[in-house]
Parts: sequence; structure tokens; C-alpha cells
Amino acid sequence: MSTKIAIVGLWHQGIVAAGCLADMGFEVTAADLDTDKIATLSDGRAPIFEPGLDELLEKGVKGGNLSFTTDLAAAVEGREFVFFMFDTPVDENDISDLTGVFAAAETIAPKLAPDCVIWNTAQVPVGSSEQIVERISKVNPDLEFAIVYSPENLRLGQAVELFRTPALPVIGSEDARALDRIEALLAPLNVTWKRVNLRTAEVCKHALNGFLATSISFANELGNLCDEVGADGFEVAKALRLEPRIGPKAMLRPGMGFSGGTLARDIQTLRTLGDRHGIETLLLDGLWQTNQYQNQFVVRRLTRQLGDLAGKEIAVLGITYKPGTSTLRRSVALETIAELDKAGAKVKAHDPKADREELKEYSGFEFCDNVDEALQGVDAVAIMTGWDDYKELDWEKVKGLVSSPLLIDCNNMLDGDALNDKGFTYFDIGRGRAASS
Repeated sequence: MSTKIAIVGLWHQGIVAAGCLADMGFEVTAADLDTDKIATLSDGRAPIFEPGLDELLEKGVKGGNLSFTTDLAAAVEGREFVFFMFDTPVDENDISDLTGVFAAAETIAPKLAPDCVIWNTAQVPVGSSEQIVERISKVNPDLEFAIVYSPENLRLGQAVELFRTPALPVIGSEDARALDRIEALLAPLNVTWKRVNLRTAEVCKHALNGFLATSISFANELGNLCDEVGADGFEVAKALRLEPRIGPKAMLRPGMGFSGGTLARDIQTLRTLGDRHGIETLLLDGLWQTNQYQNQFVVRRLTRQLGDLAGKEIAVLGITYKPGTSTLRRSVALETIAELDKAGAKVKAHDPKADREELKEYSGFEFCDNVDEALQGVDAVAIMTGWDDYKELDWEKVKGLVSSPLLIDCNNMLDGDALNDKGFTYFDIGRGRAASS
């Protein structure tokens, strides 16, 4: 008889886990309160774009070992393992809102099986797993169960691969037997897990994102300086990666800053911990300000080239969070569009994969299904999300469509010299072009 697993909370990581675990042969019931999402998933289709995910879901649903429901309590009944995989929402300041996580814990508490293990991967502040235990125990005081935390390390567009080969294989608990059971369950992944205590595992997630955010912000600030002095920040990054103490995979690529809801959430969690315990977080405070400044890059560059943006028409190409996903939530592109709208610019946007339902939640721009329509008559073009589709554009045709051939490539994905030769005024980030502008 196959092991029965429940997954509670279905955004990106929960849906990917459901497909992957079913593919590993487990009997998986996955639950979420969103009825439209559950209806789509029950048909074997993902409500998000993620390479390889639809195939996994269709296989699991048709094979009978993957099912979806809106009844959270029924989903966990009789399940030896319960995966808590909520996408914890954040407010406009990237502070985590745990209301839904705690409510779900209380909802499932009466139906949890004796001796079950809850594997929590939700992105939550340190100490939250203990609060989940307290909520469950208050509702069901006689239940004996254990909780294990593992830092979620989701990367949109690579989520299936990373579930199968996690980049940060950490599990934390005060219960050694629960860690044994999780390791045995996931033995088919052939992963060597690092064991720590519960709070250490939670802090690992904050630390990972804080370190990555620091690398990104350092590279961006250095790139801004390189732009002004005519140096190439990308070549600087290549040189730095030769140094063993930095390494070949260091995130030192100049570009836009990180967006809210992921890295930003953990920066804010660490800053909040500092406030709570009277510890100054000067580096993190500066990091936060640096990133906010970097995400004003497009507005600053356009203002520098065009002057007052009121009444100017701007095409924004690519508005999803990143290439390889359909989600729009907290994308840098949408933050930039909001600033352009505030400045009085008229924005036309295009994206090849943007979720059309999500689009209904946003305003301040005209969405164009056709890229030519987005480009027609605009005063400038900003490529925000680095879809390969934009590499393949006919730039001679583009030049004939726009009113002004001003092009900002926020991903440094195009041949700037070739575009300048075609008559474009081309800017990337960190390559030194501002020095001659």
C-alpha cells in the first residue's frame, strides 16, 4: 500500500510538490480553498505556467493517485504526512500575514491522524512552526504529532527540477524520529539532508534570501557606477567569480533589483527581528533602500532621456515575475509601470505568458496581446522580463513602429552595439553605456 500524503496550500510550490510526489508513487490529496484553482487542477491542468508541470498533473490525476479538494480537513484525514505548503501573503511593505496559515492549522487539527508528521515549507518568520503546533494542540489537545521545517527554495521556471534536487536540503525539528521519517519518505530523491533544530531551519530561509539579496544589490550598485565611468560590470563579475572566496555561481550580474514577496519578505523578517530584540540591522536597512532605488532605474533613465514623462507613451515588454512563469504578482515590471503611471506616462504592455485572469487585478496600463500593437507610436521601449520572444524581434520593423527609437534592456539580453548601429538609442544596465550618453 502506498504512503498517503496530504498537501495543504496550493500555490506554486504546493502544486509542484503534488505533481512530483504523485509521480514518485505516493497517494496524494492536495487541498486549497480556491474553488476555481481546484477545478482546474482536478482536470490535470496547472493554473500557473511551469515547464513540465501539466504533464505531471495529468499523469497523476489519470493514474488515480492524485486528487484535489477544497475540504482541508477531509484532505488530511488518515494521512501519515501533511505538507504545509502555503504561499504566505505579504502586505505592501512585504511583512508576512500568517492569518491564513494559522486558520488552516486550526481547521485541519480535528482530523489530523495520530502520530502524523507535518512538514512545513511555508515561507514564514522564525518561530511560526511552534505557533502552528500551539494552534493545533489548542484545538486537539490529545493529538500526538511532530512538525518538521524545511526552507522552501522555489525558483519559478525551475520548480520541478528543484523539488527533485533541492538546492538547500535542510530539515529541522526537535523530534529526531520525525526527521528519520521525512528522510525515509523522500529517500527516492537521493538527497543528503542537513539536520538542524526547528528555529535554525526557519532562519536558514531568511539567511539564504538575505545573502542572495545582498549579492544582487551589490552587483546592481556596482553596475550603476560602471555605467557612469564606462566600465563593464559584467566583465567585473566574471573576474570576481575567479576568486575562490566568491565562486563561479555568485549572483553578481548587474540588473534590476529583486521584487517584493520573496527575497524582500525575508529581508523584512530579519529587520523586524532586529527591531523586536533591539539589534540594529544597518546592513539590511541599507540593502532595503538600495533595492528600492534600483527598481526606479527605468523611470530615472527615461526621465534623463525624455524629460518630463507626463503624456509620453512607453511600451513595457514582459510583465511576469520572471521568464518561465505566468504569474504577475509583485513583479518589478508592474512596480515600474505603477511609477510610470504616477509620473503621467501612458503605458502599453505585452507579455507572451501573462496570466489573463491575474491581469484583471491590475490597472494603469493597456495590455496588448500583439507586440506590434504595444510598440506602435511609443516614445520608448523597456524590456523588463527577459523572454526569448523579445530576442527574436525584427528590430528594423520595430524601429518603423516606434515614434522614438529609445530602448532600455533591463536584462542585458540584446546586442547593444548592433542596435545602436541600426539607429536605436540603446541602454542596458552596468555595461558602461551611460558614460557616453
